[in-house]
Amino acid sequence: MMSEGNSACTRPGGGSSWAVPGGCERVGIAPKCYCGVYAIMYKSRTTSNPNRVFLGCPLFKAKEPYCRYFIWLDEHLKKIRAVEFEALGAVDEADRVAIEEQLLRNKDIEKKVEELERKLLSMESKKKLSLWHIIVIGVVVVVVAVCMFRV
Repeated sequence: MMSEGNSACTRPGGGSSWAVPGGCERVGIAPKCYCGVYAIMYKSRTTSNPNRVFLGCPLFKAKEPYCRYFIWLDEHLKKIRAVEFEALGAVDEADRVAIEEQLLRNKDIEKKVEELERKLLSMESKKKLSLWHIIVIGVVVVVVAVCMFRV
């Protein structure tokens, strides 16, 4: 597996680039190449790494000068996972308890929201039923009034 260093990588169109130390200032987001543009995904077409996905400078396809930024996608994802794991490890026990309490409060809130939604649906159906009653009573009043005035 190619990781960091100066190894050649042939790209479609006959061009080649050089692998450079990959990464980004803020791990967990799409990296920017050395041109300052977000790197895009390409698929390797080499025999040594067939169909392996990597991130590279988007200006390569535009046939403009480009920075030759290169990092394998799987290696970039490993960096992201490692940073996330370190961040999770930094959470101490008090934070874990606070997080668990917050999760329980969130579940309670979700239950209350569901109960309120059920009550709202019930009230809406009662409202429709009340409207139906008003219509029926109105029709009965009109029929009675018509009958009374005919006699």
